Amino acid sequence: MTLGHSKTTNLSNVYLLPFTDFSSKYGLFLRHNIWLPNNSWNLIGDYRLTHYPQYVWGLGGNSREFERSLVDTDYTRIYQTVLLKLSEKWFIGPGYALDYSYNIEETEIGYISNLENYPVETTDPSVASGLTANIVYDGRYNAINPPKGAYFIASWRINSKALGSDTDYQSLFIDARKYFPIDRNKGNILAVRSYYWTILSGEVPYLYLPSTNWAPATGIASRGFQAGRYRSNAMLYGEAEERVNLTNNGLFGLVAFANISSASEFDTQHFRYWKLGAGLGLRTKLNKYSNTNFALDFGFSSNFWSVWVNIGEMF
Repeated sequence: MTLGHSKTTNLSNVYLLPFTDFSSKYGLFLRHNIWLPNNSWNLIGDYRLTHYPQYVWGLGGNSREFERSLVDTDYTRIYQTVLLKLSEKWFIGPGYALDYSYNIEETEIGYISNLENYPVETTDPSVASGLTANIVYDGRYNAINPPKGAYFIASWRINSKALGSDTDYQSLFIDARKYFPIDRNKGNILAVRSYYWTILSGEVPYLYLPSTNWAPATGIASRGFQAGRYRSNAMLYGEAEERVNLTNNGLFGLVAFANISSASEFDTQHFRYWKLGAGLGLRTKLNKYSNTNFALDFGFSSNFWSVWVNIGEMF
């Protein structure tokens, strides 16, 4: 939908999505990206209410499989950002971010307790609550399925006990994306993305350390990896995806992707180990006006594979 003139106002979208892995994880997601007339304001929200048991491993870029334990938890996320237009494509504004985990129980401990071995105590509930300061460049027009353009965000998060956080700590997240048309007549695109996520200061609850599949941004990253497979105080990530239409009308499409990530050696900025993921996906057009696709992806990495389902492109 467009809330203003189509030539001066980006497409807005709101998703209310049930979530499940058809096993033990389930929940409800509400995500919105709303553009007011003439792109004067941009409202971005990510709300989640889930039951999310997940395996966790040791810290650093080369944690071993036998270090795995299962952390069963209910999880609530409330992320809301309000951006004010500075110029045609630059925006700035504040936000609020809440991560709230409760009913936490660690089981299936194969080596040591990852929660108890971590120097910061994991309380139940575990809470990270803070304000964010954000600067954004958005030249995509249609964030659901960008045909061209670029996107950049730098987000500084300040968690505070005064806002209900267990600890005081600060983090930085920088995400850059670019979309290259490689055949304008057929609508084929090469999309690339990279992000850097790091803790700047303070003591961070274990579950909220930078980790695979948990980047605090729109879209989905780390396809091919288990959520939380690699975790540390800093992460680097890169991805490339080719998007090809199989039919002239764009009803069916195919994607091929590859990604690379590294979790730093814990409590450093030393990125020693790099992990690769890759996969293929199918696309079916759901809405020609917004160019919204139904996405079904198969991703894999060393010792793991899975299927991802989404409405819209992954990033």
